[in-house]
Amino acid sequence: YEKEKIGLAAEEFIFKKEIEKVKEINKKLNVEHIALTDVAAGYDILSYDDKEEKIFIEVKAISSSNFKFYLTSNELNISNILKNKYFLYLLPKDLSNPNQFDYDNLLKINDIDKNIFRNKKEWQIENENYLIFKKN
Repeated sequence: YEKEKIGLAAEEFIFKKEIEKVKEINKKLNVEHIALTDVAAGYDILSYDDKEEKIFIEVKAISSSNFKFYLTSNELNISNILKNKYFLYLLPKDLSNPNQFDYDNLLKINDIDKNIFRNKKEWQIENENYLIFKKN
């Protein structure tokens, strides 16, 4: 339950940040918190990049010590379909305040297959659920 609360708080935090970012680009573009209405979408937020093209964001609240997170097979499948338009936003929890996040150290990763699965120098992957964490 605690994990779900932190996960939702992280999604809401990024959702607000994306709204601010996209307003600067084009006020008419509408950022959507997809996870609230479609848990099977494989991503949490529909946003836009600076070229006004859609991007799909999966938010993971992580520990800044090891960047460990779980990736579902659905998230992986969607990421492989969307490639460079799919982003993992690895958002460190602020250890001094568990309800806050460390946005300055947000890690954005796209093309998960190339940048995580084929990047054995930086990432270690375990088991069929893909337990993934950043190497030191």
